[in-house]
Amino acid sequence: MKKNVVLILCCVLLLAVLSACRSDKKVEDVAISVMLVDGAPLLSMTYMMSDEFAGIDGYDISFTMTNDSDALVTALLNEEPDFAIAPINIAAMMNNNGSGYRLAAVTIWGIMHIVSDQDVSTLEDLKGETIVAFGRSGTPGITLRSVLRQNNIDFDEPDSANFTPAPDRISIIYLTAASDVRDAIATGMDVGGKPVSFGLLAEPVATAITGFANNAGRAGFTAKINLQTEWARNNNGEIYPQAALIFHERLLTDNAGFVNEFIAMAEQSSIFANNNPIEAGDLAVSLDSIAIPNGTVVGNAHSAGRLPMSFAYAADVKIIVNAYLQAFMDENPNLIGGRMPEDSFYYVKE
Repeated sequence: MKKNVVLILCCVLLLAVLSACRSDKKVEDVAISVMLVDGAPLLSMTYMMSDEFAGIDGYDISFTMTNDSDALVTALLNEEPDFAIAPINIAAMMNNNGSGYRLAAVTIWGIMHIVSDQDVSTLEDLKGETIVAFGRSGTPGITLRSVLRQNNIDFDEPDSANFTPAPDRISIIYLTAASDVRDAIATGMDVGGKPVSFGLLAEPVATAITGFANNAGRAGFTAKINLQTEWARNNNGEIYPQAALIFHERLLTDNAGFVNEFIAMAEQSSIFANNNPIEAGDLAVSLDSIAIPNGTVVGNAHSAGRLPMSFAYAADVKIIVNAYLQAFMDENPNLIGGRMPEDSFYYVKE
């Protein structure tokens, strides 16, 4: 009998020790990587990237911000980030080429504007003029050319700045980056025989150009023509999506619940930016943004209706996204991976 009691006590002690060992062992959080490009895409994620964000239990979320859109594309091709904020055509391309990314939501809508120091208000006013633009094969260039075609306005794309503009057409000169357009305006770069008077810029740089140009001695530059408005006029009033939240479908194997939770948190972060643009802009500055000068500029752009940041789930805006991607198909199918995305591209919460 005593032997049985001792045996039972030993078993109880062993179980207690094993239980203690299990409770002391730390379970590692699942590492999650998020990548985005500096600028407007950053604004929708500033709250999640700030110290105010408590995180999601069981997950170690890290954010990478880059000033190089090519770096984002390379990372996506290598299937490195779990989540990303990417241009809508890049999102479709990654899905079509088998990289495994799916569209969760649109976070940033059309933010492209033609800025000028001239008294213009319509695209017709630009005939005979030259626009300095960027992103020839990306969202800026595709959107600009699509809007011009929709309005039956002819355009030329000279290979150099040394040319004579046609009086009945718009000339477009492409530079490498938005910063080059900004600098061309500030320096009064010579295009078509006279200093730059028209540039294509995205918000919030389109608003910031006023102060930047003033400081360079070129006063009067402001956002004059909103490509979002021009697009809507010819597309049943629908605006175009510019940047989107995407995720790699590998997460759905073991972390489907987390995917939904992350998307919900991203929605709250977007709502914060939309309701508090000045604070979101200041947070971006605290995160070492180069593209965001200060919260006041963001607030001014937002209040003027030039920086739409409303969050929309992919399944709810499928028709709008497809209409925009069709513009890329018409221009060059390779810009979205050779074909329109299948229904599986649009994530529906499970």
